[in-house]
Parts: sequence; C-alpha cells; structure tokens
Amino acid sequence: MRTDNTNIKKCAEDFVPEAPESYERMITDTVSALKAKDRAEPKRVRRVWKPLAAAAAVLAALVIAAGAVFGSRPALAADIPGLSGLVYAASPKRTANAADRERIGSLVGEGFRALAAGDHDAASRCFSENALTRRGSFLAAAYLNYRAAILEARPADANALGLEIAEISAEQKAFRYTARVAFDFVSKDGSKTNAEECTVRIWENTEGMHIESVDIESKEHDAYVSRYEAVFGAVPESGVCPGFIPTDNGYLAYAEHFIGNEAPHQRIDRLDRLLEALEAVPASRDDKEVRLNLIQTALENARGEITPEVLSAEETAAELMYRYWLGRKTGEAGELADIMERNEDTDLFFIDALLNAEQVSLGVLKPLVSVEKDSAHILEVLDETDDILKARFYVYTAVTDGISEGVGEEIVLSLRKDAAGFTVIGFDRETGDGLYTGSLKPLAARYKAEGRSWQDAGEMAYNEVHAQLLRDAEWVENH
Repeated sequence: MRTDNTNIKKCAEDFVPEAPESYERMITDTVSALKAKDRAEPKRVRRVWKPLAAAAAVLAALVIAAGAVFGSRPALAADIPGLSGLVYAASPKRTANAADRERIGSLVGEGFRALAAGDHDAASRCFSENALTRRGSFLAAAYLNYRAAILEARPADANALGLEIAEISAEQKAFRYTARVAFDFVSKDGSKTNAEECTVRIWENTEGMHIESVDIESKEHDAYVSRYEAVFGAVPESGVCPGFIPTDNGYLAYAEHFIGNEAPHQRIDRLDRLLEALEAVPASRDDKEVRLNLIQTALENARGEITPEVLSAEETAAELMYRYWLGRKTGEAGELADIMERNEDTDLFFIDALLNAEQVSLGVLKPLVSVEKDSAHILEVLDETDDILKARFYVYTAVTDGISEGVGEEIVLSLRKDAAGFTVIGFDRETGDGLYTGSLKPLAARYKAEGRSWQDAGEMAYNEVHAQLLRDAEWVENH
C-alpha cells in the first residue's frame, strides 16, 4: 500500500511542479491583474475575459485532477508544495472515524509514554521534525516527565510507563487532525490520577501520522509551567532543546523535595550527577548558563553544610564500625569504651561485637583477610540539641574475605557532644540480617516485655545466641 501511495505521490509531483508560491495566491494575483486590466480597458471586455476564462478552466482541471487523486487519500498531498495548500483549502472538515481515532490513540499513547519516561529518541518517532522544540510541546513533555517521576507512575512489574488514554475525539481536515485527548497516570498501586485533557494536532503524510503540537489543559500543568518558568525563565516559542528536560526536572525535584530531606553528601552526589548530565546536553553554553549557575550555587551551599562537627560525627561512626569488623579478623572484640558509653541504648551493640568476634574464635566463620576503616556519611539528622546529635548514617568498611570486598550498612547513632568530639550513647540498626537485627534485638525485646531489666534481657539474649554458636561450631567441626 505504501509503495502505491509513493508512486501516486511521485506522479502528482511530476504533474504539478513546485511553484514559488501557493496556487491560491497565484490564482488570486492573476484574477486581480485581469480585473485591473479590465477596468482600464472597458471596451475590450470579451478579449480580457478570454484569458480569465482560460485560467479558470486550468484551475478547474487542476482541482478536478487533484480531487480525483487526493480526495480519498489527502495524506498523499501533504508533502507536495502548492498542491498541499490547495487540497487542504478545498477539503471539508469532518469528524474522524473510529479507525482514525484508534490510530491517533496509539500514536499519542506511545508518544506520551516515551516523553514521560524521558526517552526522546522514541518520542521523536511519534512527533514531526522540531515539534518538541516548540514551547507547547516542550512544556507538555517536561510536565509528563515530571509527573511520572514524582508520582512514581511506572509500575514495578511493567516496562512501559503507566499512562492510559481515557477518551479521544478528533476532527479531520485533509491531512491534518485536531484531537481532544483525555489521559490518566497509573501509579504503582494501580490507582489513577484525575484525567487530564489536551489538544493534539497531527499531520499525516505517506509515512504515517506525526504529532505537530501538544497543549495540555489542566491546573496541574499550569502550576508546573509557572514553577518551571519561575526557576529557568520564560520558555521561547521555538528552538528550545528537549535535552534539558531530565536535568531541569531533576533540579526542580531537588529544590522541592530533596534539599530539606537529604544529608549534604547525598545532595552533593545528586547535584554532581545533574551537572554531569547537563554538560552532555547538546546545547550552547549560553543556553546552559542559567542551569549551570543554579546547580553550582546549590553545590556550594551543600558543601558548606559539611562542617567540622559533621565530619567529626562521621569519623566517629566510621571508627565504631571499623572496630566492630576488626573483631571478625582477630577473633577478639575491639575496645569500645573510649568512643561508646555502655547503657541501655548501647548494650546490645557491645554484645553484638562480642558475638561477632566469637564466630571466628569458635570456628563458626573463617577470619576476614583484611579490615580497614573507610568512610561514613550522615543520611538524615533525626534530632539535634546543643548536647545531642541523633542521625542515620551510612558506613562503609573496607573488608576482604577472599570472595567479597566491603561492607556498607545503615546505622542509627545518638552522639553526645564532648569537648574532644563525640561519644556514642545510643545505637540501633533498622535494616540488615545479622545477629543484631535477626536475634539479639527481638530476644531482648521479648525478655523486657516479660519484666526483665535491660541488663538481664541483654545477658539472656547473649546466652541464647552464644549457645547457638556453640552448636554451629560443633557442626562445623564434625563436617
């Protein structure tokens, strides 16, 4: 079918050569000139209107020929200069049929999902050339991408974004369609957002349908555009680079959600990634300037938050876990009294450190080959006073056991601020599958619920886990 269409189109192009202006303009000028000449020479009416009649006859023949070839398939004329304008002007408006609406729905759904996922290569197959560089389509693409990221609309078990076309109505005039489309985002739990509506203009040629423009009409879209332009400046009517969308939305998310909820190290890593992505966008330095200034300023502010006090707290966390894992190399629990106070909130860590070393000394596990202190970062400050800092840390310790390297873990520490630095006065693990979370913590909680003191609960939990280690050691020895 496409080959036949291409042949017909080629024949039409040969029949109607390219003109410097539209046929409508040409005929209008010819008629105007003949009328002017007629007014100047009223006695030559018959002679003057003979050329006009000839021109009209040519136009009529052209219209008849065009109508015969393109009346049922106007898309064939879409790329032919001059004739496309004539066919479009002569074509009536009509309601798009069901087959056309189905094709539009497939095109819009594919294009919108690609835009929401930030896949502009895939989206470009659905849009006409340069369509995404125009203001309306660019802002629609940016909005779809932003909503998808904020709503986490991508289903956990799906490759395609959860975006559904709810309703379509469309009007056709020759090879152009104007569609009203309602669509929903579908979140991970299967719930849908309130349907949003947009106007989509589509152009069809022998290659198929292509989206020319998208204008989303919702309060959420308008609010997004206001925020976007308040940060990055007014979007021009054309020429904007769609490659900016991922970094722009990344910065908006940073400013609205992460700046107050992430620790400095996390924000620095996030901003560094944005800066790297921005450098790769194929746009001029001038077009990037506003964005570069925003990200670099945010970086300076985040780095300024890493104070000597923060560094001291992170050093304490790294040192604590280094001593903990050193016990898995030496078979002896490390000395902790100089950095950790033993109390109800730290007792289980002392016990855990002892049991961790005993796994080696009893022969349950082989000793680690090496243990070196590495780094710790504050992930979240949970509470802070003049004397106490409570925070969630990510700690990495460089260990090797012949197979794997490195241990990364999240811990929660309460630190007392001393003249010389920090002393750990509280410890907890909320994640992980070691002895602390898997055995000690639930056992101690059970014994406390039975009315035992924290000292007795800790000791009883230790005895129960230690007995299990002895049984494990016996099994290892016999096998």
